[in-house]
Amino acid sequence: MKKVSVFKEGFPTSIILLLCFIPVQSQNLVPNSSFEDFVDFAGKTTSGWHKIQHTDTPEYFSFGNKPHNNIFAEYIGGTQPKTGDSFAGFFCLRSNPQRNVKNVREFIGTTLLSTLEKDSLYRVEISLCLDAESNAAIKNFGLIFSTNSLEFNKDYQLFSAKPQIEFSLSYPDRTTGWITVSSFYKALGNEKCIIIGNFRTDKATVFKRQDVTRVKGKEKKWNLQIAETAAYYYVDDVIIEKTKIETVILPVEPIITTEKEDTLDLSKIEIDSAIVLKNILFAFNRTELLPESYTEINKLLRLMIFNPRIKIKLEGHTDNIGGYDFNTRLSNARAESVVRYLIEKGIDPDRIEYAGYGYTQPLASNDTEEGRKINRRVAFKVVKK
Repeated sequence: MKKVSVFKEGFPTSIILLLCFIPVQSQNLVPNSSFEDFVDFAGKTTSGWHKIQHTDTPEYFSFGNKPHNNIFAEYIGGTQPKTGDSFAGFFCLRSNPQRNVKNVREFIGTTLLSTLEKDSLYRVEISLCLDAESNAAIKNFGLIFSTNSLEFNKDYQLFSAKPQIEFSLSYPDRTTGWITVSSFYKALGNEKCIIIGNFRTDKATVFKRQDVTRVKGKEKKWNLQIAETAAYYYVDDVIIEKTKIETVILPVEPIITTEKEDTLDLSKIEIDSAIVLKNILFAFNRTELLPESYTEINKLLRLMIFNPRIKIKLEGHTDNIGGYDFNTRLSNARAESVVRYLIEKGIDPDRIEYAGYGYTQPLASNDTEEGRKINRRVAFKVVKK
């Protein structure tokens, strides 16, 4: 197998509660979270990022002071780091029935800077980019929190492990830019290690086919064979931050009833179908929800209260005013504002996932103010009924 690797050392009452999740001391518990320090995946070191299975061969890419696209100049694709100069990459799916190749996975892990505290809430965020040669995008990128270090244990069966977080509500399929997936995790206590990858077998993995562009004069990095199904992901900016809820009292509280009559009809909602939450309003370039938003959000809240088995994904979108990175961060933060409200009202964090797509998925033309208003939206998808 040919690979290229570079190691370059609401109720009408008198108040409304505005809720904020605030990082405790803004400390990211993931060491070398953007892979700026050299990672020796081929070595036997147990410090920092490392491979998990003895058969894993993840890659470390570092661009140093070179222009980001030079390193891939001779190969198909041209991924640039999300931040800094470096990132990691590994296979999350690879199978070829004709060659009896199946269940090929790679995993990476690290030890956190401190152990997680029991019943504390943590914000988890990972940025992903699909390699341009991949002919599949998976729906099962996962993360395991562990109290023990599991690296290099040849007998450890990762397919029997159940990740506490599985980003199963969308297909990270961007090959020309990064997508950030986010969730929350309530700690059991004493977790000190993480492992990321696809913990499902080929049969259990949900994926969609991707068109691979053939570029004349460009080499292939992975030497994928005909009839082979493969999903190779780049990973950057892994963030795990402890959060807390801070309540700010404002003048008016929205209505929250317990009547099913004002609840969204789950029977009419298809799995993975995007439902736009109307009248979810934000001030220009801000992430705080305006009071007018709560009537619509409470419909979603009641849907989740009366249907405790469903899981959802919230998606934030913007118009095209401003840069890509700014709008991606803004859309992610706006989706998170809705997540904050739902969790404070008692919805279990593991039932919600969220991501920001910036201006990459417009519903209308951005050439008019009316169109831009339509594009500034928060939507949700039901992934499990």
